[in-house]
Amino acid sequence: MKIIILLVCFFPFIACAQSDSISVPPESEMVSMNDTKVKYGGQYGQRYFANGSKVPYTGFLYASYDNGKLESVQQFVDGIGNGIWIDYAPDGKKVGQGTLIDNRVEGPVTFFYEDGSIKSKGKYLDWKRPIGLWTFYDRKGNIVSTRRYTR
Repeated sequence: MKIIILLVCFFPFIACAQSDSISVPPESEMVSMNDTKVKYGGQYGQRYFANGSKVPYTGFLYASYDNGKLESVQQFVDGIGNGIWIDYAPDGKKVGQGTLIDNRVEGPVTFFYEDGSIKSKGKYLDWKRPIGLWTFYDRKGNIVSTRRYTR
């Protein structure tokens, strides 16, 4: 039963992270990381709370560059990073996306060139450690190399 619940809860996040076009809610429906407080410690290292709330935050948090463009968008459940993350360059172009599991970047990830084409795809394990087969592309989408990472 626990496995079914986990699959139902996390399958949408994993399925989204494998797609190259993840959509996030508009900023008006997200909370700025500047409007949160962080409690450190515990099993996951840190937990986010919206300012003025005693309930851990569930939803999307974002960070912005000084120019107002998005820097990062991350999904949280009960104050812990679980779901998707997307990083942006200062000009607003997406540079990377993947999944968060218990405040760690794990699972499928995709990185992009400045023109939006895919630069590389692979998986992370244990907080951004490459694992398994990674594929690297040129700007036209042709595979230029592959590399298998092992423990």
